[in-house]
Amino acid sequence: MLRSVAEINRNQAGKAEDDIRKAIEVAPQNPIGYVQMGNLQVLQKKYKDAEQHFRQALDRDPNSSDALGGIANVYLAQKQVDKAIGAINEQVAKTPNNSAFHDLLGTVLFDHKKDAAAAEVELKKAAELDRGNSDALLKLGQVQAAEGHADQAIATHQQSLKDNPRDIRFYVLIGELYESKKEWDSAKEYYQKALAIQPDNAVASNNLAYVMLQQGGNIDVALSMAQTARRALPDSPNTADTLGWAYYQKGIYNTAIDLFKEALKKNPDDATYHYHLGMAYQKADQPELAKEHLQRAKLLERR
Repeated sequence: MLRSVAEINRNQAGKAEDDIRKAIEVAPQNPIGYVQMGNLQVLQKKYKDAEQHFRQALDRDPNSSDALGGIANVYLAQKQVDKAIGAINEQVAKTPNNSAFHDLLGTVLFDHKKDAAAAEVELKKAAELDRGNSDALLKLGQVQAAEGHADQAIATHQQSLKDNPRDIRFYVLIGELYESKKEWDSAKEYYQKALAIQPDNAVASNNLAYVMLQQGGNIDVALSMAQTARRALPDSPNTADTLGWAYYQKGIYNTAIDLFKEALKKNPDDATYHYHLGMAYQKADQPELAKEHLQRAKLLERR
């Protein structure tokens, strides 16, 4: 099985299939071989065969989240969202106390049906069944935030930290929620807690740098943190924007402009990026471009 994973990653589908078949021959009651065969066939777009193997895996282990997730992915790959939801609901009815199944259902409802209310119900159930299911806990807070319930999302993540005190993702998400509320001190506190656990975390470093710039903190320290984050996440529009804002605060406007433009290539409808670019153009004595981006920022904020 391990060798088949390596072979799939090296685009050696034939060798991978041979190894998977051997794994099934050696352990015909183990679901892992059927799951892996399904995964290979999904990559090959052999959806009917893939579904058959995932169902064989589920027959051998009715609690296999990999098997049920594979069935859902077969339908989602064919844009058959309702069939994916139906398949998950069918298995949930058989094994109602499987936290991972409720997590999967909530994820599909939110990501593909845009039904935040129904997704929240399922993710809450997943978390109730297993407080260690950090994936469900993270997504529950994200769904609540997407519904505009930032305080509720913060409370959810804070409760989650009691069971997962060293999972820095919760600290970062809480910091981002406080940041969205412009409660800079609280945001700073949680980013610092994340970095105390994992000092090289690029997202926390980037976000803390931005908060420091918003608060009028030490610009040189913020610049150094933003540069570190940018090196770790060179394709992130957020790190480009934060580093650009640090250079703006230092008065290095042309470099800031280049970074803001790079951020906008990845996310052209971000109001903050347009605002920052407009401000930089204004300082660089380019009033027409400044006006264009500031007006764009204002328009996007009204949406």
